[in-house]
Amino acid sequence: MKIRHRLSLQFTLISGIILTVVFVMIYLLSARYVRNNFYKLLQVRALVTAQVYLEKDELTKKKFLEIEKSYRQSIPDEASNIYDENDKPVFIETVKYNWPVSLLNAVRRNEIYRFSFRDKYGLGMYYPDNQGNFVVIVTARNAQGEQTLQYLLWSLVCMGVLALLVIYLMSQWYASRALQPIQRINRQVKKIRASNLHLRVKRGKNKDEIDDLALNFNELLERIESAFEMQRSFVSNASHELRTPLTTIIGEIEVTMQKERTAAEYQETLVTLLDESEKLKIITDGLLQLTRVDAVLNPAQAETIRLDELLWEMQSFWQQQQPPLELKVNLKGLPEDPAAMAIPGNRQLLTLAINNIIRNAFKFSHNAPVDARLQVTDTNLVLSVSDTGIGIAREEMEKIFLPLYRAGNALSFGGYGIGLAMTQKILQLHQATVTVSSVVGEGTTFHIFFTTNQNG
Repeated sequence: MKIRHRLSLQFTLISGIILTVVFVMIYLLSARYVRNNFYKLLQVRALVTAQVYLEKDELTKKKFLEIEKSYRQSIPDEASNIYDENDKPVFIETVKYNWPVSLLNAVRRNEIYRFSFRDKYGLGMYYPDNQGNFVVIVTARNAQGEQTLQYLLWSLVCMGVLALLVIYLMSQWYASRALQPIQRINRQVKKIRASNLHLRVKRGKNKDEIDDLALNFNELLERIESAFEMQRSFVSNASHELRTPLTTIIGEIEVTMQKERTAAEYQETLVTLLDESEKLKIITDGLLQLTRVDAVLNPAQAETIRLDELLWEMQSFWQQQQPPLELKVNLKGLPEDPAAMAIPGNRQLLTLAINNIIRNAFKFSHNAPVDARLQVTDTNLVLSVSDTGIGIAREEMEKIFLPLYRAGNALSFGGYGIGLAMTQKILQLHQATVTVSSVVGEGTTFHIFFTTNQNG
């Protein structure tokens, strides 16, 4: 069921419930009003009956005739009874009902007593007189009131049905207008394909939830477009990196097979094939490691790693290389509590990730000294690695973490563009983020942020 129809039905249902409650209250209050009015009329009839039979000798002739005239204007199905103190019917010869003594006593206790009898209403009145104390009981059927209530009931039912029909039609119209922006978004979304991911959904003028939906969808499209660009870039770079050694291998084999060669020439060809095959192996191994690094770090296998100690170990490692490389470690201003510099994680993977950044810093600065600075903030442990190398162009900074991507000014250096991609994945496993700032020809700085809520 479409949202428009569902909203209309729900709104109609809610309105129907409200109307039903209101109409029931109207009917009940009207029924109570009609019943009370009829009881008042019965009370007047009981008083007139008592005066006609009990006050005849005490009233003037004119007054008695007026009361007698009123008495003759009876109510449909009216029946009257007068009982004396001995519970015997008096004055009225035709007794339609023999009322029980319990009812007569209830009238004496309450003086005015209302009751219902079958389909009629009844009222008992205690009437003290100089002739004695009497009980007057009058019963009648409220025919006019019942007709009025029946008419009111049918009126309310018809009005309710008509009102619900109007509410449903109006809610359909209103829901259609309210959902027009969503329908417009749906039409625009249907036009977006993989070939035109640059298209965006037009946002509305109102700053409402639908505008937020369009904004969030546009942000999603931007991420999808970025992912597609990354995928295309990866495919292009992977094709280039894999095609180059394959082309060399095929070319060497074809040239060698054109004629007989000496043992030395065969040996030279095999050396070339071995070198290119090793390049292929390095690239495929790197891609395989990338897929393995995607695995979630198991908290049960995590260990507490002191970042300051890890930096000292790395400094010693690079000093032992040939030629020795200088990693300057700056730990000034760190807190005295060693726990503030510790994080949980995999020591081997974290060492690999940070060393990839340091290795690139040495490589692209022609083995110039590299600075590593560790500092603690209120929310993060920040490790910064800086070099004075060739730098990275601004438009290429977002792409350096792509697998097999290499910046334009880095093509003359060895490498395959896998190290930084692996570094980013390892840091993500450790709930860390990495950013880069660089100036071409002056150097590059990588900032790694470890959240302090992981500190051990």
